[in-house]
Amino acid sequence: DLGLITFDEPFKKLLNQGMIQGSSRFVYRAIVKAANETDGIETNNIFLSKRYADIFNNISVGDKKWDELSEILSNKISQLYPNKNYVAKGFAFLPLHVDVNIVDGIELDIEAFKKSKLEYTNAEFILEDGKYICGVETEKMSKSKFNTVNPNDIVERFGADTFRMYEMFLGPIDQSKPWDTKGIEGVHRFIKKLWRLFFDEQKSKLVTEEKATADELKVLHRTIKKIEEDTERFSYNTAVSAFMVCVNELTDLKCHKKEVLEQLLILLTPYAPHVSEELWHEIGNSGSILDAAYPTFNPQYLVETTKEYPVSINGKMRTTLVLDLAATQDQVQEIVLANPVVQKWIEGKPVKKFIFVKGKMVNVVI
Repeated sequence: DLGLITFDEPFKKLLNQGMIQGSSRFVYRAIVKAANETDGIETNNIFLSKRYADIFNNISVGDKKWDELSEILSNKISQLYPNKNYVAKGFAFLPLHVDVNIVDGIELDIEAFKKSKLEYTNAEFILEDGKYICGVETEKMSKSKFNTVNPNDIVERFGADTFRMYEMFLGPIDQSKPWDTKGIEGVHRFIKKLWRLFFDEQKSKLVTEEKATADELKVLHRTIKKIEEDTERFSYNTAVSAFMVCVNELTDLKCHKKEVLEQLLILLTPYAPHVSEELWHEIGNSGSILDAAYPTFNPQYLVETTKEYPVSINGKMRTTLVLDLAATQDQVQEIVLANPVVQKWIEGKPVKKFIFVKGKMVNVVI
């Protein structure tokens, strides 16, 4: 689009509409068969919540539940037309598509629904637990099914990076998947959590020039490896998950080190280019992040040198100890028997047997 390359790029759109399925919502309009009806009664504006509509459609006349729900609907009609003689002999329910933009998850915004069409102005509803619950079905996005979502609305509310990453997060790129904006909040929280690695709540910069620890470098290079592998096989949804895990772990480590965060931003750029570019300049870099060298995975940072061993006394685990993987049995025995928790359980008794399985467990038999 910018005219910076001399050949056509293979991808024309951010969205592949053929792969994104719409998540439709339905309301259920009651169709009443009358045995005795007075002229002037209109019953097309009564809507039942999904659970009641399902029960009506799946049970037979004479069933106890059918009778109970028939009475509920008949009472609703009587409330609407107290001066009319109206006897119902049967019911059916017509599912109607409703605009997904006036449904919060599966709960209908009743007032918005009444305003959506003139014919719904005086609509009446039979609710479940005080709410009107819509039916749900995955269908191809279509204006006629009222299940389209305007990308511009999503971008305006959450930002382009959130929208872009959520598209990738929906599932494997070669599979159809339903579009549901409920999950977009999680991706938006990730972007905000990433930002908090760079700035505190007072908008003060947190980034330091301190040298990264071994644990921080392990998190970074594990992520580099994972993102590189997932991106090469177009597994964008698992790559987004890996970014989320990385940011959570760096947050737990209270990592605000430029050495780590700078590499993370470069790695994130193909997925969230706008926030990456912004933070790149905020930490003092000149030029575009697009010109930065891509991070290189270094396997040495993933080599484990220690392990947390479960320590048991007579076969029952009592504590855990982090031990050097290169430690010998004699060294491990000395460290374990000197541990205050182990001493408490031994109670000065002689050790009959010390079992050490390297890389797995320790058991002290007394």
